[in-house]
Amino acid sequence: MRRKAAAALVTVSALSLLLSGLSGCAGVKEKENPPIAAVPADPAPATPPDAPDPDPAKTNPPAPTEPAKPADPAKPADTPKPPEATKPAARRQMPSPVRGILLTGWWAGSPDLYIPTLEWAKSAGINTVVLDLKAEDGKLSWVSDIPLAKEIGANERKIADFPKLIQDLHDRGFWVAGRVVVMNDQFLYRARPDWGIPGFPGGPYSFMDPKNENVWTYNIEIAKEAIKHGVDEIQFDYIRYPDKLVEGYNKNTGPEYRTSHVNNFLKRAYEELKPLGVVVGADLFGLTTSVAIGDDMEIGQDYAKVAAIVDYIGAMAYPSHYARGTYGLDNPNANPYETILNSLGKAIERTPGVPLEKHRPWIQDFNMDGIRYGQAELAAQIRALKELGINQYMIWDPSCKFTRGLDYSKL
Repeated sequence: MRRKAAAALVTVSALSLLLSGLSGCAGVKEKENPPIAAVPADPAPATPPDAPDPDPAKTNPPAPTEPAKPADPAKPADTPKPPEATKPAARRQMPSPVRGILLTGWWAGSPDLYIPTLEWAKSAGINTVVLDLKAEDGKLSWVSDIPLAKEIGANERKIADFPKLIQDLHDRGFWVAGRVVVMNDQFLYRARPDWGIPGFPGGPYSFMDPKNENVWTYNIEIAKEAIKHGVDEIQFDYIRYPDKLVEGYNKNTGPEYRTSHVNNFLKRAYEELKPLGVVVGADLFGLTTSVAIGDDMEIGQDYAKVAAIVDYIGAMAYPSHYARGTYGLDNPNANPYETILNSLGKAIERTPGVPLEKHRPWIQDFNMDGIRYGQAELAAQIRALKELGINQYMIWDPSCKFTRGLDYSKL
C-alpha cells in the first residue's frame, strides 16, 4: 500500500476510535442515562471519560506544586512508589478460546447496567470481560493508591468497590482482563509536560513520549495494582506515537527508533508483570497486519515484533476503520467477512511459527458511516476468523449494549 494511503488510514483509525468513545457509555452517562449518573461519585466529579473537555484547566487543574524534573526527563523520576504487588498464591486458568466483551468503567460501575449485561453475556457464550482500567482520557476507573495518580487527579470513582466487582465477575465464571490506555493521557500530560510529546493542548488527545521511562513506570504501577485486586490479564492500548507528526519524535526519526521505544516498554512491562501470574497482551492498529514489512506507519507499531514480546495481540480489525479500496474492497465496512479474512490472514503470514492463539483480534459491533452491524455482520467476522483457525476474539461496542440473539459458543 502506498505511504499516502497508509497515513490517511492511520488518521481515520485514530479519529474513529476517539469518536467511538465519545458516542459511547461515558457520553451517555453525562447527558442521557440517569442510571449511570447514579453511580457513586467523588464529591467533585470530573468530566466523564471520552467526553469533550472545553476547558481542561477549569475542570482538572494541574497540581499546584511544580513537579520535580530529573535531569533527563526520559529517565525514571525519584518519586515515591506504592508497594509492589506480590504474586498471588494461585492464578485462574484462562479460557480457551477467549470470547470477550469490553465494559467501560462507568458501565461496570453501575449494577443496573452491568448485571443484565453479564447475564446476557453468560447465556451467549461470552467468557471474558475486558474492563477499562485507564481510559483514553487518562482517568482510572477506581480510586487508586498510586501517589502519582492521586497527585495528578487521575482517580475517578467509576467503580465503587473494584475488588468486589472483580470477585463478582470471577464468581460468575468470567476471565477478567484490564485495558490500560498508555500514551494518550491528558492528566499526566498536563502534570508532567516534560514527559510528553510537545505541541498538544493538554486536552483529550494529548500524547506522552513512548521513550519516557517514567511514563512506563506509571502505567505498569496501574497494572500491578489491578493485579493485586484480582485482574487476570493486562491489555495495553495506545502503545504508539500519535498520528500527528512531531519533529524528533515520529517525524524524521525512522521506524527502528519508534518501534524500539514501543517494544522496550512492552518488554519491561512483560518482565515485571508476567512473574505475577497474569496474561499480558497489546492492542495494535488493524493495518499493522498488512502494511509493508518495516512500515510502522510512523506510530511505532510492528505486528511481528510485538508478537514476539507479549502473550497475544488484539488487532483492532474493525472493517469500518479501513479506507475504501483496502484489500481490493470498494467498502471494507460493508464487507466484514472479506476484511477480517484479509487482515488476519496477513497477520498469520507475517508471523510464521507464531501460535494461532496469539492472534486475538477485536471485532466490530457498532454502526459507522451508514453501515449497520448486527447478527449477520458479527457472524461473518467470526466465520472469517474460524476459517483461518483463529477461535479467540473480543467484541468492541462503545455503547456497551452489544448485539443480542447470537450464541457465540456455537459460531
